Amino acid sequence: MNKRRQQFHYAVGLGLALLTWVTATPIATGTTLPVTNGLKFQTSGPLRCANIGDWYTTNGSSGGGACNGAATTSTDRIHRFVVDITPEMITAMGGSVTVSVEDAESNGALDEVSGAGDPTRFQLRTADGNTVLQSQTVNSGSPNNTTVNFTITTAGTYQITSETGAGPIFGDNTTALNNDDNSFRINIPDVPGLPPASQGLVGQYQGTVQHNQRGTLTIPFYFLVGPGTGSLFLRNFDIDNRGTLTYTRPNGSTIAGTNSGNGRWNNGGNLNTGGDTIPGLTLSDAGLWGLRVNNLSSNNQMIVEANTGTGDRLVLYNEPPTRAGDVAITPDTTLSTTIGVAVDHPFIVTNEFLTTDIINLNPVSTNANYTVQLLDASGNALADTDGDGQLDTGILNPNQTQSFILRVTPLAGANASDVTEIQATSFMDQQVDPTNNKTLSIAKTTTLPPPKLVLVKRITAINGNRTINPNDNTVLNQFVDDVTTNDNEAGWPSNYLTGAFSAGLVRPGDEIEYTIYFLNAGGRPAFDVTICDRLQPFQTFQPVSFPSNGDAEFQLGTSAVIPLTAANDSSDRALYATPNTAIPSECNLAGPNGNGTFVLNLTGNTGTGLPNLPSLPHSTGVGAPNDSYGLFRFRTTVDE
Repeated sequence: MNKRRQQFHYAVGLGLALLTWVTATPIATGTTLPVTNGLKFQTSGPLRCANIGDWYTTNGSSGGGACNGAATTSTDRIHRFVVDITPEMITAMGGSVTVSVEDAESNGALDEVSGAGDPTRFQLRTADGNTVLQSQTVNSGSPNNTTVNFTITTAGTYQITSETGAGPIFGDNTTALNNDDNSFRINIPDVPGLPPASQGLVGQYQGTVQHNQRGTLTIPFYFLVGPGTGSLFLRNFDIDNRGTLTYTRPNGSTIAGTNSGNGRWNNGGNLNTGGDTIPGLTLSDAGLWGLRVNNLSSNNQMIVEANTGTGDRLVLYNEPPTRAGDVAITPDTTLSTTIGVAVDHPFIVTNEFLTTDIINLNPVSTNANYTVQLLDASGNALADTDGDGQLDTGILNPNQTQSFILRVTPLAGANASDVTEIQATSFMDQQVDPTNNKTLSIAKTTTLPPPKLVLVKRITAINGNRTINPNDNTVLNQFVDDVTTNDNEAGWPSNYLTGAFSAGLVRPGDEIEYTIYFLNAGGRPAFDVTICDRLQPFQTFQPVSFPSNGDAEFQLGTSAVIPLTAANDSSDRALYATPNTAIPSECNLAGPNGNGTFVLNLTGNTGTGLPNLPSLPHSTGVGAPNDSYGLFRFRTTVDE
C-alpha cells in the first residue's frame, strides 16, 4: 500500500449506501456493519498473531513459531470505517444524528478473550482521519453489550476508528490486556420517510470479518470503480484456502479470483504481499463491481481488500449501494452586461466522492434571446467526454476542485434579466442508479441595466458664431466639463460635446443657439423617448433660423443633419408649444408653459423628416452604434 495515496484517499467524502453484510436475517433496524447473525467484525490486539486473520493490527513477530517469527509491514495499525450523514437526516432528526458502536467491549459471547478483556478505543474523526473529534475508550471489564455513541450535528463524511489493546491506548503492554479479538457492530439509524439517496451510510476502509455460523457462507461484497481507473488490485488474507473468490464487472461478466492461505495474502503471496491484478480497464468498467467470497468455512477470520492499481483503497460493501457520487457546485452569481456583450459567470465544481468521477453540467431555463456556453477556466468549450450526450467536467480526482465559466450573451430583444440554472449530476451516481440520482444546481442571473438617457445642454453659437461669443470672446467650440457626470459617459465620441454652459454676455436682440446632446448610456434600448426643453425667461423662439430653412435641426450620430419644423404636423416628430399653450403629457413638466417649450419625439415611426427609430439603442462603445446618440438645435432671441 502506498501510504501517501492511502492517506489522501481517506480525505475524500463518502457518498454511497453501504456495508451491510447480507446473508441471513438482519439483527437491527438501520444501516449496520455487519447486519447478519453469525458474521461479526473484529479488531485484534497487538499481541495477537497475524495468522488469526487480522493483518492490520497484530504483531506478527510475537507469536513465535505460530507466526514463523515474521512481522507484518502494516504501518496503519487501526481499523477504519466511514460514515456519511446527509443534511436531510440532520433536519429530520431534530439537528443531530447518533452513530452507535454496539457490543463495543471485549467481554461477550462474540468476542475472543484470553484472560482479562482488552480495552478498545473508538474515535470519531474528520473525513481525512487526521483530526479526532470525539474519543471513547471501553475499559477492560466493561459489561457485555456496552454501547458507544457519537453525536453528529453537521452533515458530512467522518471516519470511525477502532484499536484494541492497552498498549496502543495507555502504553501498558501487559499480555493479558493486548491479546483479544473484540467484536462489535456500527449502526446509524434509518430515518422514516427519507428516500435511500438521503439515508446515512456506513462502510469500511480496512478491517476483518469472522464467520461463526455453522456450515459455509457466501458473502457478496461490492465496490465502486471511478472513470479513468486503469487497473485493480484485489486482495484477501487468511481465508485458509477454505473459500473461493469471484469478481464481477459492471456489465455482469465474471473473473475468477485467487484465495489465500493461512496467514498469507492471495495469489501465492506471503505475510505482506500478494493480490490479483486486473489490468486494461476502460470507461465501460467504471461503476459497480462485485467481489464475492464463495463457501467461506465457519470460524474463519479473514480480510478482503479492493484497491486501484495505483494504490488507492476502495470501500467494500456487501449489498449494492443505493447511491454514489458526491458533488458540490457553487456559487450562485448575479452579473450585469449589455445587449451583445458576453458576461462570464464563474463557478467551481468539487468531486467530494471517494473515487474519480465525471460531473455532467446541463444549463437549463435560459430565456429567449440569450445564448449560453459552458467553458473551462481558460475559455475553452467543454466537451462530452463520457459520451452520454451532455457536456461535462472531464475526470475529476477525489476531492478535486475545478473552475468553469458559464458565458451568457444577451441578444437583441432580450428581456431585462435571465436566470440560467446549471444542473450537476454525477457519472458515478448514474452508473449506480440511472433513474434516482441526485441533481444539484446553481443559479446564474444575468441582468441588463435599464435604459439611461443622458442629456447635455450647451450654448453653441451667439449671433451665428460657433467659435466665440462676439460680445466678450467666450469660447464656444470646446468641451467644458460641468458638475454632472452626464458629459463623462463612455459612449460619447471624443470632442463631440462642444459648447458652453456659461456663454458670457448677451444683449437684447442677440440670437442664442442651444444644442441638446442625447445618449442612451444604459444597458438596453429606450422606448417612447420624448425630449422637452423649456425656453428661458426673456427669450423668444426664433423660427426659420437655420440655413436649411428649418426651425430647428436634428442629427443622429454622424448621419446627415435634418431640418425640423416647429409646427405640429406630420412632416416630423417635433413641435414648438408656444407660451401658455398645452404641452404633451409625456413631457412630465410641472407648472405652466410660460415661455414656450420645444418638443422632440425622438423615437417613433412617423414623420417623413425623421428616420424611423422604434427605440434608441444603448451605447456599446464610443460612438457605437451610430443611432445611440445625437443632438438637436434650436435658436432664440434675447427680448428687448
